[in-house]
Amino acid sequence: MPRPRILAIPLAALVATAPASAHVEIAPPYVAARDTATLSFTGPNERDEPMTGFSVAVPHDFRIVAARSAEGWSADVRGARAIWRGGSLAPEAEATFTLEVEAPSEPGPAQLEAFQHYPGGDVVTWDVGLTVTPKPAASSQNLGLAVLTAVVGLGVLAAFGVAVVRRTRSLQER
Repeated sequence: MPRPRILAIPLAALVATAPASAHVEIAPPYVAARDTATLSFTGPNERDEPMTGFSVAVPHDFRIVAARSAEGWSADVRGARAIWRGGSLAPEAEATFTLEVEAPSEPGPAQLEAFQHYPGGDVVTWDVGLTVTPKPAASSQNLGLAVLTAVVGLGVLAAFGVAVVRRTRSLQER
């Protein structure tokens, strides 16, 4: 049975492969079209020196509403970029930076960029994917549909009840 052995070798190589290095992650990874959402960016410092700044750039069709200061950091918004400075993130530590954005009206994938700044001007750039989902229908629209469905359902039940009563009377008269 040579075939299982041939398949086992690549499978073993995949299992033995070390996990990919950490990267900046976003939560939640989606936002509804035309909605304002709070996004948390969590990034590890994988360098041997402290991280001294963090920034996020959003696509032109997004709008940054606010950048919230993380503990020990001050936040600033400059157009399509939020910047956190004044703090220090030790090697192998991670921090979370919060950004409030207004999503564009069109659903689809979006690419944000996160930048980790280090002493001496070094910058590590991370692509951060975000999905813009279709905006859910307004609750008042859903309520109207629910009321209409309930009225139709009650009408069907009433008609069924009348038919049962007539059928019962018809059988009793015989």
